[in-house]
Amino acid sequence: MASWLKNTKRHTIVISELSTKNGETPDIIGWLGHASSTLIECKVSRSDFLSDKKKWFRQRSYDGMGDMRYFAAPKGLLSVNEIPEGWGLLEVDGNRFVRKVKKAELLEANKNSECVMLMSALRRLKISTAVYVVQKED
Repeated sequence: MASWLKNTKRHTIVISELSTKNGETPDIIGWLGHASSTLIECKVSRSDFLSDKKKWFRQRSYDGMGDMRYFAAPKGLLSVNEIPEGWGLLEVDGNRFVRKVKKAELLEANKNSECVMLMSALRRLKISTAVYVVQKED
């Protein structure tokens, strides 16, 4: 799904399963210009999908990351009518084919949490001469 977001949807930055102090660890999150973000939560079982609703950052939409949010699941696992309001649904058939079953709507994203994630990713890079990283002492 990360390569789909990067190659098909042309997101310039894509991060997969990066844990930070935020508490939310998206399966995949990517950004386009103007800080527009897309979050994808990959679900392989119904119990995984149902337990996602209990997470604190799902209780109020504005606490979660992603201007556009999608659940991705194997074909037939989830139905459109059980997808939360504003969220979209992507069906994966095999390893490569992705079909947008329901389009996501623009939601209010927690840009502070997104910024924390991007800063964490930059601190971990340490390979660029154009980006100067100062390690913050905790």
